[in-house]
Amino acid sequence: MKKVIFYTIFTVFFVSCGIDAPEPNVYEAFRCTEEPEERVYYPEEKMVFKFSDDVNPNSVATGFSVSSENMGKLESIEVSGNSVTILPPLPAEDNIFVTMTSALKSIDNRPLMTGEQFTENKEVRELLYETGKKLPEVAEIIPDDSKSATVALRFDSPVEIKIKDIEPKPEDMMKLDEWYVFVFNKPVNLLRIIKAKSTDRDYEIENIEVTFPSAEPEKTEVTFDSAATDTTFTLSVKGESVIALALENSYFICQKGCTAVLEGLEPEKTYEVKAEIYTKTDKTSRTFAVKTDEASPHIMISEIMHTPSLEPQKSWEFVEIYNYSAMDFDLSNCFIDDKNDGKGVDPLAAKTEGPELVLRSGGVAVITGNEAAFGDIIPKDALWLIVDDTTIADAGLTGNESVQILCDIEDVRTVVAEADPSGFKTDKGFSFTRDLSGRKCQSETENGTPGVYAECR
Repeated sequence: MKKVIFYTIFTVFFVSCGIDAPEPNVYEAFRCTEEPEERVYYPEEKMVFKFSDDVNPNSVATGFSVSSENMGKLESIEVSGNSVTILPPLPAEDNIFVTMTSALKSIDNRPLMTGEQFTENKEVRELLYETGKKLPEVAEIIPDDSKSATVALRFDSPVEIKIKDIEPKPEDMMKLDEWYVFVFNKPVNLLRIIKAKSTDRDYEIENIEVTFPSAEPEKTEVTFDSAATDTTFTLSVKGESVIALALENSYFICQKGCTAVLEGLEPEKTYEVKAEIYTKTDKTSRTFAVKTDEASPHIMISEIMHTPSLEPQKSWEFVEIYNYSAMDFDLSNCFIDDKNDGKGVDPLAAKTEGPELVLRSGGVAVITGNEAAFGDIIPKDALWLIVDDTTIADAGLTGNESVQILCDIEDVRTVVAEADPSGFKTDKGFSFTRDLSGRKCQSETENGTPGVYAECR
């Protein structure tokens, strides 16, 4: 009875004095109130997590972890007030895993509620985010020791650059696979690309600046060495200041020297071949009178599938060779190698018994492992060759190793065709392709075109 009277008097006191009764003590949960949206994030972006209260920085190490599939644990995390930020650069073309536990605390040490109810506050909150391709960056610069009238830049992923967006404006600009070559009327020590478009990202990059040492370039002697076969002209150029070479309509990077091959010539014919040599100080031209030899048989490696998307992967690798000469080519004493090291060299044999190993003029042959099951994919008029193992040469093909066709000619093992896909990136499931003009490209269709010679466009 006394307790009831006391409560009544207590209540009347507060009401009569116009004072509100105290609120009951309600526990406010510490929650993550905002997570990064579900989409692809790019390496230059940041990822921000926001919370209902300021975060205790000392609890982040145990309660908030970030890792990527390819790089493992990521350490670049910033805590500021009620936000935890994963800082750029994010790993490119990767998966990022974020884990939050109740070990993450508010500034007043309340544990993070990771479930819907307080009793579930020891659950683990796990999130997965995908990252996309990085923006292109300048990966290599030629020259790197002085000013130069010729500048070569290699980007680490495809870009499109227009000559009007270059300062100072060059007299000429050439694109050579992943390289750009800029030609100026005098040596420059600063190159500015106002904007360049990333073809992988459909994104414009602004104000790329490249600075060269202030040393003046020296004009040095350029030497030439040339040779001709029935269908090719080969020119070797050497010189301390040589940067690039143009041979007819083909361009080559020549850091102090290079060798260029002009293919597709006709036997027993005379040509005038023009070469332009780009150096640190200027551009010079030279014309060569070329007399080709009598006709002889020739083949080339026209396609390499080194990273198939089909499984098992090694069963879908292939190398395609093309006979571009007017004469048949006998492959009965020929081999394939993929490292130019003389190890793991595989002899070539017919897929089925009976056919001669003769590649007719204009014909195509496809080389696979001995358990490849291409079925009707290889055209009937193509020659299907296999090696003596399930994989080609040294445990299969890669995009970083050259491929050679070797033949025993008059008891001498001779390289008769070679192609090097390294430095030319292809998407998984698409083949490395090259044509008679020396152009390189990715196959237009997934899984390549085994048995069908294709020109790069």
